Amino acid sequence: MSEYERTDRRLPWREANPEAYAELKRTWGVIGHSSVLMVLSLSLIGTSLTLGYLHWPGWLETSARLGASGAALCCGAVGLWRLVRALFRSVRTVLRTRRRGAEGKVQAVTEEPVPEGAPAARSS
Repeated sequence: MSEYERTDRRLPWREANPEAYAELKRTWGVIGHSSVLMVLSLSLIGTSLTLGYLHWPGWLETSARLGASGAALCCGAVGLWRLVRALFRSVRTVLRTRRRGAEGKVQAVTEEPVPEGAPAARSS
């Protein structure tokens, strides 16, 4: 008999749904990495803007600004894509877990109780 059965407490959600908990944990890691990419993108935008204050030759300044702007655009796009995908996956996981929980409750209710005096069916 487990601790939760002895104390009549409910099982915590993360222990009752280990697959969903693992998926959400991965999702939060992806959200963290996406946030870093977004901050890097903003940093590169700032770098691109400040390059104009340096007195480099025109072609060097233009190529450096284009490179920083392109890198900022790529980092921002990748970060945003990963963020949206991670949030979609976490919502899908939570909905799937709730659906399974509801199906489990429906199955428990629809099962017919066996009368106490009825003999158990034997499998041969």
